[in-house]
Amino acid sequence: MEELQTTTKKYYKIGEVSKLLDVPASTLRYWEKEFAQIKPMKSKKGDRIYSLKDIDILKEIKYLTHDKGIKIAKASQKVRKNASGENPNTELLKKLRALRDQLLVFKQALGE
Repeated sequence: MEELQTTTKKYYKIGEVSKLLDVPASTLRYWEKEFAQIKPMKSKKGDRIYSLKDIDILKEIKYLTHDKGIKIAKASQKVRKNASGENPNTELLKKLRALRDQLLVFKQALGE
C-alpha cells in the first residue's frame, strides 16, 4: 500500500483513493452515504476529491469493516466517537513522548 506522507498532494481523486485502500470506488461511494464524517469535495466536473482527513477516516472504516469484520452500523458508531479527526493512537503517542522527555530531564538532573 502506498504511503501518503511521501507526497505533497493534499487532495486525491476517487480512483487514487480506491487504489490506495484496495477497495472498489463503489465501496467508497457507499461509505460516503453511510458515514457522515466523509465529506469529499466535488470538482467542477462533479468528480469526488478526497482530503487527507477523509482518507484517514476511510482507512479507519476499512480497518473496522474489512480487517476486523465489524458491521457498518457498529463501525459508524466507532468512527463517530473518533470524530475529532485524530487517530486515537496519536494522542497516546503524544503522551508517551512527553513522558519520555520528562524522564530524560530527570535522568540529566541526576547526573547520568
